[in-house]
Amino acid sequence: MEQAARLGAAVRAVTRGWPLPYLVVVAVVGADLAIGGNLSAVSFLVLSPLLASRLSPDRRQVVAAGVAALGAGILLGELNHELTGGQQVLRLLLIVVGTLIALINQGVMRREQSALERSVDTITMAALLVTGVEPDEAYKLLARSSRSLYAADASGVYRRDGEYMRLVEGDRHELIPPLPSRLSRAGMPNAFASRPVEASLRGATGREAAMLERRGLGSVLWLPLLDPDGEQTGAIALAWRRRDPRLSAEALAGSRQLADLGARAISGSERVRAQAKVLERVQALLLSTPPHWAQGYRVGVRYRSASGLAQIGGDFYELVEVDDGKGLAFILADARGKGLEASSLASVLKGAFRSLAGEGASPARILGRLDRVVAREGGDEDFVTALAGRAHPGGRLVLASAGHPYPLGDGPRPAEVGAPLGLGTRAAEAQGRLRPGQRLVCYTDGLVEARNAAGAFIDRSGFEQAVRAGTLDDALDRLVAMVNEHSADHRADDLALLGLEYAPDG
Repeated sequence: MEQAARLGAAVRAVTRGWPLPYLVVVAVVGADLAIGGNLSAVSFLVLSPLLASRLSPDRRQVVAAGVAALGAGILLGELNHELTGGQQVLRLLLIVVGTLIALINQGVMRREQSALERSVDTITMAALLVTGVEPDEAYKLLARSSRSLYAADASGVYRRDGEYMRLVEGDRHELIPPLPSRLSRAGMPNAFASRPVEASLRGATGREAAMLERRGLGSVLWLPLLDPDGEQTGAIALAWRRRDPRLSAEALAGSRQLADLGARAISGSERVRAQAKVLERVQALLLSTPPHWAQGYRVGVRYRSASGLAQIGGDFYELVEVDDGKGLAFILADARGKGLEASSLASVLKGAFRSLAGEGASPARILGRLDRVVAREGGDEDFVTALAGRAHPGGRLVLASAGHPYPLGDGPRPAEVGAPLGLGTRAAEAQGRLRPGQRLVCYTDGLVEARNAAGAFIDRSGFEQAVRAGTLDDALDRLVAMVNEHSADHRADDLALLGLEYAPDG
């Protein structure tokens, strides 16, 4: 029953979706019968296999179209009694030659297409080594590109788990069942070899032979995936229906390079995923949510990361309630760079800020101390822009800036901004007072440096109006929406907002 179903599927694969070559045969037969053979329309039967070679990558389509044309040519020769034997042979020979040309033409097209696919996949895989993607994407690309590179009928990428191999991605011809989802070292030792191993149906033994026979395969090539220390992390299986795939010595030598490139791509993608998880945990610590109301002030925060985990940077905010009801201390900062290094430095600064704020240090003094922390803990080119503030009971505000823009809204507007942290800042303080209902919004450069697809910066003219719209939460949401709308939600920089509204009655 299974063999009958497979044969039926093969017949459907040959004829499905390609009626044009056979319509050509019908049209030529009809034309030849209509004109009585005087115009030799039968010669145009050669168009059928040529058309099939352009429409289908399957050689069986070309052969089937050639056989149909040849049969039609024989039939028309029998019906045309004026045709000599030599003329009939010449016509049939023309059809055979046309079919062979069509097969050659198709082979050239397939080789050109395969070369293009190989170059695209190789470039994409090389890009993975630089940027990194999810491991699932790396496995999928490796399965597809390895099958394309070696014109295999099936491929599978396995991940090693002790004495077993687990299939994580496969690519195959539609008529071939999937490769085994799990391999054991005892049953499939070639999959665990430290070098490429070829096995044909005739030479394979045990489970390997059974695996090939059940899938109608004749041979398999196992390519080990090795980590930088030479330890096997998995394997690539390439299988063909032929017992001898006719791989050249250069192709076999190149298979090692393919496996090495694939192993490095997978290793890089898994490293990116692990780093992303660490970054997410660090970000959760950096961006803890403050209370919605504290010591006479409503508080709101927003954070939107740049597009992609690799772009997560060192933006952070913190708000601390000063003991004995003396108001709030807060900071909004942006550490230079992206990734784990920037986030780690931001984490150190946040801890230092909490300690200094708890001691009752003024905003300028806090920035001076943090400047020394960056100089000590950061690299030679590291710096951090920061805005520190103190919100006292009664609405009085004290702000100090180290290379950071002053807030939107009703806060004080100082004449002097200090150098960024790490560059010897000497921040000056500015004082002001908020009346009930007045607010300010501190922000990082993800707000003012947002660009659209054409590279144009966002229009800042609507910021102040947005800050005063509705509730504090409404104002923050409006600012985020403005950035999303302008940049089509593709930000180059993180966006962090910290808003305060004087609300003595809660």
